[in-house]
Amino acid sequence: MKVILLQDIKSLGKKLDIKEVSDGYARNFLLPKKLAEAATDVALKKIKEQKEKIVLAEKKNLENSQKLAETLRNKEIVIRAKEKGGKLFGSILAKDIIRELGKENINIAEKAVVLKNPIKATGKYKVKIVLENGIQAEINLSVEGLK
Repeated sequence: MKVILLQDIKSLGKKLDIKEVSDGYARNFLLPKKLAEAATDVALKKIKEQKEKIVLAEKKNLENSQKLAETLRNKEIVIRAKEKGGKLFGSILAKDIIRELGKENINIAEKAVVLKNPIKATGKYKVKIVLENGIQAEINLSVEGLK
């Protein structure tokens, strides 16, 4: 029996794959648990449309990530924090960088900012940003002390 998988199944395949399985496996396990549906002509047509939508969405997502990376490349942001002798009272974290980018209408996820360690001193830093699809960009961060 041909079925269309509605979820990823470890031993069988990925979501929206069309698989040939035994009748018993389909009727007794896959269909009742709504892990798959029978591969009828109507269902196959619907799946084809869904796959096309997914491909278009992924393409658009990739384009958006590339545009955002271009915007971020060599972007200069300045964060001012209390300091004494070049050492900060506290530290600069990824959320601080996100907040500063948000002021310029650049919205990225906090997990996209790659900091090996929190920044605890004034100076200039290069911060790596990893966007979706593995696209990377670097921004220049300048940490200045408040008087």
